[in-house]
Amino acid sequence: MSTRIIRGDALRRDRRRLVRRSAPLADRLGIIFENREWLLPLFEVLNREGVPFDPIDVKDAAFSLLEPDRHACYLNRVSPSSYLRGNGPAIRYATAYLVALETAGTRVANGASSFALETSKVRQQLLMEHLGVPTPRSLVFNDRERIRELARDFVFPAIIKPDTGGSGALIRRVENFAHLEALLLDVELDLFGPEHLLLLQEFIPSRDGSVIRTEFIDGELVFAMRVTPKNTFNLCPADGCKRTPADADKDDGRADVHFELFREIPAEAVAQAREIVREARLDVGGVEYIETADGRRVFYDINATSVYREDIQREAGVDAFGKLCGFLARELAKERIKRAS
Repeated sequence: MSTRIIRGDALRRDRRRLVRRSAPLADRLGIIFENREWLLPLFEVLNREGVPFDPIDVKDAAFSLLEPDRHACYLNRVSPSSYLRGNGPAIRYATAYLVALETAGTRVANGASSFALETSKVRQQLLMEHLGVPTPRSLVFNDRERIRELARDFVFPAIIKPDTGGSGALIRRVENFAHLEALLLDVELDLFGPEHLLLLQEFIPSRDGSVIRTEFIDGELVFAMRVTPKNTFNLCPADGCKRTPADADKDDGRADVHFELFREIPAEAVAQAREIVREARLDVGGVEYIETADGRRVFYDINATSVYREDIQREAGVDAFGKLCGFLARELAKERIKRAS
C-alpha cells in the first residue's frame, strides 16, 4: 500500500517559498497539518538547518492507495481542535492517511495510535487508568436521556466535554443534577461535538487555580508551564488563540490565561508524565495535571500538538523548535539509512 497527496495551488506557492528543493522526495520529511500558523516557526528552523521537507496541508486533500508517496518519514501535527477553525474533515482524513502510511511501513512521528489517543478523551482516560495514574471519574454517553439515569448519583460540581476536544471546546461546568437536566433539555445547545460523544467528568479544583503542562520531545522533558486560566477552559498556549468565556456573567466576562515557566516540577511528576507519553507512543507532545489542595496529583489531558511560546522558551533557556528539528533530522537520517540498505 502507498499514498500520494494531491495539493492545491496555494500550498504549492507556500512550498516554493518555504521549502528547500535540494533533496529528492525519498530523502525528505513530510509534515502533515491543518493549521499553518502553528507550523511557521518549525518551517523556519528546518530551512535554517537545511532539513528538506514538504508541508502537507490536509484541510482539503486527497490521497491514492495506488500511487506512492515516497517521503522518508512524516510528522503529524493535525489538531483535534481542527473543527473549531472550520477544518473538521481534516481529523478523519488524517486518521485514514496515517493508517495508510503506517500500513505501508512508513515512519510517522505522532502516528496513528497517538493521534487516535489525542482525538479521544475516553482513550486518554483509559490509558492513564491502566497506568494507575489518578484521573477524574468520568461517565460517557451519546444520549441525553440515558445520562440522566446514570448521573443521578454523580458527585457535583462536574464538567461536560466532548470526546474529541481541543482548546477547551464545548466544555461546560455543571453545578448540580438540576443544572445538568437543564442543559440536556436545551435541544438547541451544541453539547456533543463532532463525534456525538460526551463525557460527564468529576470537577477537581487545583489548589491555586492553575494547571501544570509538561512538554516532551522524544521522551525528554523540554519544559513545564504553570497555566492559570481566568474564566475559560481554553488553555491553548498560542498567542492568537481565541478564548470563549466559561461564564459570560462572571466578573467582567473576559477570558484570559497566564503562562509561566514551572521550574520546580517534582521528579515524580516528570516520571509519571514521561510514562504516559511513552505508553501513548507520543514522539512530540505533553501531559497536563492538577495539584489538589489535599496534595494529590491528578492527570487529565494528553496533547500531541505542542505550541511553544517564545517567552517560555527564553526564560527556560531552551530552543524547543530547535530540539524538535534535531529530533526530526535524526529520524530522517535513520529512514534514509534503512531505505539505502
